[in-house]
Amino acid sequence: MTTYTSTQGVLAPELEAIAAAAADRLRGEIAGTDQHEPETHHAVAQAASAAIAAGVPLGAIADAERLGQQRAREELRPDVLRQIARAARRKRETELEYEQAVIRGVRLGLSHRELAGAAQISHGTVRAVIARTQTSAAESTTAPERGETNDAIEHTSDAHEQPDAANMSAPERR
Repeated sequence: MTTYTSTQGVLAPELEAIAAAAADRLRGEIAGTDQHEPETHHAVAQAASAAIAAGVPLGAIADAERLGQQRAREELRPDVLRQIARAARRKRETELEYEQAVIRGVRLGLSHRELAGAAQISHGTVRAVIARTQTSAAESTTAPERGETNDAIEHTSDAHEQPDAANMSAPERR
C-alpha cells in the first residue's frame, strides 16, 4: 500500500499540486481577482484528475485540498486582520466626523429635516445622533472637584431642536 503523506506532513507530489492549486484559488478569492477564478478552479480540477489517474484515493485528495486552503488561511490571516483593524479605525473616524458635522448643523440652527435631507437619512436618525453625542459627552465629562458645578454643558436633548416642518410646532420646554 502506498502512503501519500509522511509523518512530517509532507505530501506526495500529486497531492502537493492539489494543495498548491487550492491555496492559489483561496488567495484569488480573498484578493477579489474574479477574472482568474475559472483558471484557479480548473487548476484544482486538473491537479485532482492527475492524482486520480495516479491512483490516489479521493479522501487523500480532499485532505490535500483542505490542507492547501489551511496553508493559505494561515498565510493570509495576519494581513486580513490588519486590513480589518485599519478599516474599523477609518470607520470610527468617519462616524465621529459625521456626528460632529450633524452637531455643528444643530448648533447652527438647521432643522432636523434639513440635516436629514443633506445626510440622506431620516430625521429620527438625526435625533439619535444628537442623543448619542450628548450622552457620550455627558459620560466623558466628570464633575469638577471641590464642589464646583459645570454649567457649560447642556444635557437636554431638545435644547437645540427646531420646529418640526410637518406640524410646525416648537418642542415643549421643561
